[in-house]
Amino acid sequence: MTTTEADDPVPASFPHAQSPEPRGNLATFLRSPGVKFIMIGIISVALLVPLLLVWGLTEERAQRAADVSRRIANGWGGDQTINGPYLAVPFFVQRSRDVDGRTIVDQVTEWALVMPETLDVTADLKTEERKLSIYTLPVYNGALTLKGRFGKGILQDLTQFPGEPQLDRAFLVLNINDITGIRSDAGVKIDNGGVLPFDPGMRQVSAMAIAAADGYPTPQTNVGVHRAIERPLVENGFAFEIALSLNGSRSFAVAPAGQTTSFAAKADWPHPGFEGLFLPEQKSVTATNFEAKWTIPYLARGIDRVAAGSTLPLSGSLMTINLVEPVQFYQVISRTLKYSIGFISLVFLAVFVVELKGGRMVHWIQYVLTGLALIVFYVLLLALAEHTGFTIAYAVAALATTLLIAAYLGSATGSRKNGLSLGAVLLSAYGVMYLVLREDEYALLAGALISFVTIAATMYATRRVEWSAPVPQALPAR
Repeated sequence: MTTTEADDPVPASFPHAQSPEPRGNLATFLRSPGVKFIMIGIISVALLVPLLLVWGLTEERAQRAADVSRRIANGWGGDQTINGPYLAVPFFVQRSRDVDGRTIVDQVTEWALVMPETLDVTADLKTEERKLSIYTLPVYNGALTLKGRFGKGILQDLTQFPGEPQLDRAFLVLNINDITGIRSDAGVKIDNGGVLPFDPGMRQVSAMAIAAADGYPTPQTNVGVHRAIERPLVENGFAFEIALSLNGSRSFAVAPAGQTTSFAAKADWPHPGFEGLFLPEQKSVTATNFEAKWTIPYLARGIDRVAAGSTLPLSGSLMTINLVEPVQFYQVISRTLKYSIGFISLVFLAVFVVELKGGRMVHWIQYVLTGLALIVFYVLLLALAEHTGFTIAYAVAALATTLLIAAYLGSATGSRKNGLSLGAVLLSAYGVMYLVLREDEYALLAGALISFVTIAATMYATRRVEWSAPVPQALPAR
């Protein structure tokens, strides 16, 4: 009588126990540790498919959050950039062109943009978080003051340009990235006089702004305000003071439009991010607010005090403050997915070692189910983070996944001790991964060390395994 596979006695230990079946038997071959190891690798690679689906889901939810943020910003005010003020002076210039062998002379209007000698900008940002559905966006209302002076040498500076300056048509122009955020009757005081109101738009002067249609910077004339300036003021110079209330969201930036520019900002927001060409010389960040100061001298800007053309300069030379959200969990979850294949492989290696040492086979289907449970962790993390925040969501998802897998594999291997051991491995792995995610600068180093320790531990645990020997069979169900 042939002994069936189910009737085989369970080996007392592994790997020294040998199956009585012939070496050439397919079932014996498939139960060898070497083949099992390869199958686990194939399963790990196959799990990349559902991982990519989870990644796509994360990106889709992040895009939806960005869309909702834009809706909030459209009703309140978007990213704000202040560039100016400049004194725009038109010129009548004679330009010749050839038409059918004839020379035609046209009179065209060209522009010179004069920058103030000094510019002092102060911004006091009052912040709050606006919520729509389950999404929030940090917004602010800024009390802005711009003070400075145009010097007496304007006429001398204008002599470098060809043509005749039209001083009677000169005007003051100030670029504001999103004028829908203006919340006061903005005006300018000239030489400490009364407030002269601005008019919307910048007339023939344009600024590089983001067009909603294609998302690329394009010259626009409606992203600012202007005020006509009398000829005597242009000839003799003048002091100015501009005050306005401005709504915005996410970021606030100032261009160093003055020959010497100083910028001081404060806000009741504890998570500022400083970017742009110029970083603050002084900054103070506390648990509730921050303050920062910049001073940009004339030479550091890299351009002359008078610019030719009708497009405002310095749009790429900004002092930028970002209102950073404490947890950008969509980006963090995407980062965890980058480590997912390594994380799954780590758990599979732990299960494989337990299987080798415990003397009871774990079926490849059970590896698949374990891998799917590890993938569901990311779905749980994404769903919970949108309601509770990243830290709480991570703790709940990690604990639930650990309990599920530990209980399942403890039952599959017939050992509560194995289940507890695997649970400890999982909790440790989740804890280490959380620390890695919090310290982005050391993520690569930590990942490399974890990978080395993992492979070293696996090599040590399997150093005496007979890879061609059959893996012990699972006990029959009782």
